[in-house]
Amino acid sequence: MDSGQAPNVELRADTGSLGSQEKGSEITESSSSGKVMKLSEKRSNENRENKEAKEVKENKKELKEQLRGDILFRRFPDLRKQANVGGTEQEANLIILGGPEAKKRFEELTSYLPLYRAAIKGDWESARRILEKKPDLLTAEITVTSETVLQVAVSRDQAAFFVEKLLDLMPNESDVAQATSNGNTALGYAARVGNTKAAMLLVKKNPKLPQIRNSFGSTPLHLAAKYGQKETALYLLSVTSDEAPSPFTGEIGARLLSHLIIADFYGIALAILKRYPKLALERDGDRQSPLDRLADRPLAFASGSHLGYWQRIIYHCIPVEIDDDISQKSKAGGDVENPTDSSQKCSGKSTRHRFLQQITAAFGTLRRKAHVTLWITIKQLVPTINQIHDAKLMHKQTLKLVKCMTAEVASSEENTVAFLRAPFYTATKMGIHEFVVEIINTCPFIIRFPDDNNYTLFQLAVLHRHEKIFSLIHQMTERAQFAADFKDRFKNNLLHLAGKLRPSSRISGAALQMQRELQWFKEVEKCVQPSEKEKKNSFNQTPAMVFTKEHAGLVKQGEEWMKTTATSCTLVASLIATVVFAAAFTVPGGNDSDHGIPFFLNKSSFLVFAIADAIALFSSSTSLLMFLGILTSRYSEEDFFKSLPRKLIIGLITLFISIASMMVAFSASLYIVLVNRLKWVAIPIALLACLPVTLFACLQFPLLVEIFLSTYGRNIFHRKSMDIVA
Repeated sequence: MDSGQAPNVELRADTGSLGSQEKGSEITESSSSGKVMKLSEKRSNENRENKEAKEVKENKKELKEQLRGDILFRRFPDLRKQANVGGTEQEANLIILGGPEAKKRFEELTSYLPLYRAAIKGDWESARRILEKKPDLLTAEITVTSETVLQVAVSRDQAAFFVEKLLDLMPNESDVAQATSNGNTALGYAARVGNTKAAMLLVKKNPKLPQIRNSFGSTPLHLAAKYGQKETALYLLSVTSDEAPSPFTGEIGARLLSHLIIADFYGIALAILKRYPKLALERDGDRQSPLDRLADRPLAFASGSHLGYWQRIIYHCIPVEIDDDISQKSKAGGDVENPTDSSQKCSGKSTRHRFLQQITAAFGTLRRKAHVTLWITIKQLVPTINQIHDAKLMHKQTLKLVKCMTAEVASSEENTVAFLRAPFYTATKMGIHEFVVEIINTCPFIIRFPDDNNYTLFQLAVLHRHEKIFSLIHQMTERAQFAADFKDRFKNNLLHLAGKLRPSSRISGAALQMQRELQWFKEVEKCVQPSEKEKKNSFNQTPAMVFTKEHAGLVKQGEEWMKTTATSCTLVASLIATVVFAAAFTVPGGNDSDHGIPFFLNKSSFLVFAIADAIALFSSSTSLLMFLGILTSRYSEEDFFKSLPRKLIIGLITLFISIASMMVAFSASLYIVLVNRLKWVAIPIALLACLPVTLFACLQFPLLVEIFLSTYGRNIFHRKSMDIVA
């Protein structure tokens, strides 16, 4: 064992002997110059040995840090029987408990630490010096998890220069393909951390690397998808071939699609599915099909995105295109380049007319290109628009994935209902409207088959409060009625389920939640048979009784919310009414003492003041009465449907008008007083007067809009939708 690997005890002993020799040399220093030279040499040796001992100590300390936890146990399973790990000191003594094999491995790993540190830092000069002295370290397992220096370098996302230099020292392709104990090659490590440059260098050195699977059957492409490395996954997809055993078939292929869907790489998943459509019928290791995985991701679909008003406008305007499949491309190409038979049969069309058609088509193409170019420029300038574009692209990709997979299931020999039932009801619970529609169009009779809890499509839609899915009942007659008549194990019909409370995070305020619950109950009431309205379940409860019991707490919360809001607004309305009433009798500029006529009566600014003051008084009084009506309401369930929201809407609107009118009256009053002295004061007064009005609008206007749309807006249940074609 060299000095770098010597135990600490031996080093301390050597240090002690050297110290005693040094004392002897100091005693006889004056007698001989040769002895002085020997003393100097010994001091140099002492310093070097102390430095080596210190380095060994640090290396061992660092290695012990690596060995903590289960890493050493996995390497040496017998240690688990011999040691009862309970703290840092016991972890440090694992080497002693592990016996000679563990101790020998520990010393080896200690000697590898300089190379390990050089690899994680990307220090090629240090690594080169070490490898020149010990070339065998190039393929040695330098970590407790059996990683080579190449695997360490690529897994730390080091500069490509370091990896390239390492590969230059490896003449054999087998060295590059060396795997760890779990079967991962250097390319697997690069895929896991997203080191695309290193992956390119590795594949260039050994083109077979993308096909090598680890102990779990995963290729580097699988690892890149699993760990969310999109750029690396795209590259590996281009270099991974369909050689037997193919990574694009069977359970392994389904696992790849699952990883891509979970990582939100829907474009890559769509490209693979087009090349290997049979993957839609496969299941991964968890017995989940790609459709099952997709049905569990509501945010990947348009129905799961909750965009603001302006975001929705941009969403509908922004152009988004995804790659079509070959058949669609060829069809589009045929339409553009070659006229169809039907167009040529129209012999009445002259050559001039066809020429005009071509000119029109050319201008249409140019217009589309200009439109796309404009949006690309806007996206680069406004990051938010880029996010909306990416969201719309994702929505189109996921919908196309669903269409491709359902079409493949329909054309296969699989039991369509059995295969689609699980993702169908998962999507129903998640509220993925477009997913549900595609499956119904593929397999219309699937709604006849309930889920494992004996719930049908419409029962789940009611339970989870998904309006668009429930609205499909208006497009289906016999099948829908059959599904609506289903009862669960407690004999609850559809109206009983509508009476159950469903907490909602999308609606603000308990009062609005109560209103939405009433809207649901009344809508479902229209769809069930009259006899079902009084039917009792296993607990001897009618739907109305269930609704009252389930919503008692929400009614109480709604009452508190309404009273708190009304009390605050009543205070503001009272103050405004008091101020503007007093202002009517203390007009700006004063009155004629003889007749009581205001001095500035004939000025237009005074007319503005008078009108604004009157409007503020009338609107604040109206607002005050509305909020008093809310405070004195009896707060029954039915009051939350129309009465209370209507009063709140009128109260908030009139309060807003009174605040705006009061500020106009105040600005006009100041202008009348100061116009002869400070003419420039009109502009800042107008700007400052807008501030409180703007603040009120920003704070309360969203609530007002939400209440108004919920009460008087378009029905949340879309009766006229024509999504179902089957």
